[in-house]
Amino acid sequence: MVQYCRKCGKQLDDNVKFCDACGFELDGELPKENRSVPVQTKTDKSAFLSKLPLVLAIISTIVCVVEGLTTPILMGEEAIMAAIVLGIIGGVVGIVLMERFDEPLVAAMEFIVTGGLIYIFIARFGDISLILFIITAVATLYFKGHHANNKKLFAVPMATIVLIFVLIMAGGALYQFSAVNSVSVGNISQNITDDGYGYYNGEINGDIRVDSNFDYLSVDVDFYDSTGKIIDSTIGWNELHPESGKTYKISAMYFGKTQPVKAELKVVDSASSTTPLYNETITILTSSGV
Repeated sequence: MVQYCRKCGKQLDDNVKFCDACGFELDGELPKENRSVPVQTKTDKSAFLSKLPLVLAIISTIVCVVEGLTTPILMGEEAIMAAIVLGIIGGVVGIVLMERFDEPLVAAMEFIVTGGLIYIFIARFGDISLILFIITAVATLYFKGHHANNKKLFAVPMATIVLIFVLIMAGGALYQFSAVNSVSVGNISQNITDDGYGYYNGEINGDIRVDSNFDYLSVDVDFYDSTGKIIDSTIGWNELHPESGKTYKISAMYFGKTQPVKAELKVVDSASSTTPLYNETITILTSSGV
């Protein structure tokens, strides 16, 4: 049960004897100079301020959903959905910890963790959510206090972090397995010639079939010389939102003074991908074009 100081109006726990703000003895007589003060007005103000963290938590959660829905699809549908779901769950859990269990310190940690994880998923598109969740955490500590009645509940924000990263790893492994089996490359042919004037030119052709939905796909081709050095890199094909069940044509051009002896084809789902969905190395047999 919550009580308020009759002298200054601050919200207090029901088991305290003195106000920790003004030192007034709660069972004592109110000083004459304070008797004319409209205590009810101060009490109403304190009640409003005590609800401010709840209002901020609700606003933060709503803003997270809005930011997630307006995040460009290039950030990845999985990352966007994860940010939205995390914002809702983290916001609700923080509110329950704060209002139902009276654990402002644990709730503040949950809000900070939620904001940070949202930023990890959608980066600058979650800036406002991150700031609002941090402000909510600060307001929770300021207006609700720093106490922790049940220290075991600190496991909640910690579990949120662990659970999210476990889901990320599991989801990433599942995605990689599914993606690898959703891309196939075939009908590879080469036509690299020595034009007799000190240049080699031609192309590598092939087909790529896509059997799943991707935000982006690209076929990157690296050409190597006889020492194993990359002498040229090009894109044989790329597409935003390629159609599932469709076959596309690959065409990687080469023109240079150094004779290529092999080429490596890699299918990647982002420009920064370090794990290709498909990889194949072919030997180049240069013919004379003279």
